[in-house]
Amino acid sequence: MPDTIRVQTRLWRTYRRLDPGRLTAEDPAVGADLGLGRLQGRTALALGVYSRAGLEYALRQYGTLGKLEARGLGRIDVQLELADPFRPRIRLEGRAFPGRPCVEVEVRQTSGAEVGFTEALARAPMLYVESLLLQHPGGRFDWSRPRLPEQQFPGLSLSQEILQLLLLLAKRVGSEALALRPSSFHAAWVYARYFRFVDGRAQGRFESLRSDPRLRPLWVLSWALELDCVRRNGERVGFSPDPMAAPLSRRVAAHFARPRWLRMRSRGRSDRHALDLACLRARFPWESMPRGEPPASIRALLRPPRGTRGAAGPRVGGHDYSRGG
Repeated sequence: MPDTIRVQTRLWRTYRRLDPGRLTAEDPAVGADLGLGRLQGRTALALGVYSRAGLEYALRQYGTLGKLEARGLGRIDVQLELADPFRPRIRLEGRAFPGRPCVEVEVRQTSGAEVGFTEALARAPMLYVESLLLQHPGGRFDWSRPRLPEQQFPGLSLSQEILQLLLLLAKRVGSEALALRPSSFHAAWVYARYFRFVDGRAQGRFESLRSDPRLRPLWVLSWALELDCVRRNGERVGFSPDPMAAPLSRRVAAHFARPRWLRMRSRGRSDRHALDLACLRARFPWESMPRGEPPASIRALLRPPRGTRGAAGPRVGGHDYSRGG
């Protein structure tokens, strides 16, 4: 039987040391303004557990805010939107880049049935990531780290830690899995360390794409899938945002060892993919690429139009790694 997901020892020890009383502590100013000191104020806790101050306390203890500040973002402000306490939105914003979050995540509680589990797991409690944004608002792309689909700022190089904190959040609220739908191939690639596709066929196809040395570099494959320039067994395909889950209980982990899931995974891995180079060369977004001459290998593969020099300057926006469907 496959094991449940494990996080770094450092994060796990911090998780166990956190003071539950501080996680629910209210911001004095907020309580005074909104009357949150009354009994019903507990409905202002995200998922019934975290206040804004409690969330900031936890992120300081984990060391995550310090790592973000060390990346030149300035002091990190922690914001918690609770229009629906059971669908909270967490926003981290560096004071060096006001109005541009470096991390933004929205989660909600759901059941296994909504993300594709059946039978005994249909009613299993799960935490679902509606959206996840990770970006460095002051970063610049270059040819060693070119822009990916949906991305307007480079990432933070903290995706694995952020995902582990979300796993710990899911565990704290009693969920048996953390689930999401990756919005793109490269998002699924980031998640693959902890998550598997609920459908075995989708998992196999993903592994087929990721492991084929002919589909390189992987960032070009991401664009090819985004632009419908990949062929599977001769037919043109794009990326399908099937649900993924990271198991936090043994019965969810067991789903990924069932004979049917393994059989479907094997079928998916047997699918053969190829880049449709004519399509990709015609559709490739050179205007979004970094300044300067592309590497020789990229020029040979994609044959940029004469005089191509990449984007004229930085773009404004963000990268949504996951969007719920």
